[in-house]
Amino acid sequence: MKKFLLPLVAFATLLSTEAQAQAGLVRGISAGLGAARMVARDKPGQSGQAGQPVAATSTYRGQSFAMQRTPADQLPKKGAAEVTAVETQLDRFHSDMLADSTSAFCTPEQRKAIQTALVSLGRAQSRWDLQPYQKEATFYLAEDARRQQAATAAPTK
Repeated sequence: MKKFLLPLVAFATLLSTEAQAQAGLVRGISAGLGAARMVARDKPGQSGQAGQPVAATSTYRGQSFAMQRTPADQLPKKGAAEVTAVETQLDRFHSDMLADSTSAFCTPEQRKAIQTALVSLGRAQSRWDLQPYQKEATFYLAEDARRQQAATAAPTK
């Protein structure tokens, strides 16, 4: 009976120790990944790190929105053309919005172009944070929709 029980206890102890070691390893890996994310994250006051867009805040009709742009010398090697295409489309929306405060400024072609540019950037740079670009594009498209609605609601003479 002792010969049977000893290997069983040793095996159970080994499993217990191995499970604790695996749990410790998982915790260590998780902590390391968290630390790496914190280091890689753009810290306030340190915008413009290589491959990171630089944020500026703009205000229109009392609403603030972020405009993220990547300096040319900090564009990523992979996906630089896609980043430039998205930022060019957003700059075009911004200047068109400011040029006239009442007219709609976004054509269906421009809507399709920004959507295509964002999808292309997402494919070229899967780790690139597209949310700031999407938020900015959403702001412009919402303002364009507001203008279109105001134009159709205005009585014609």
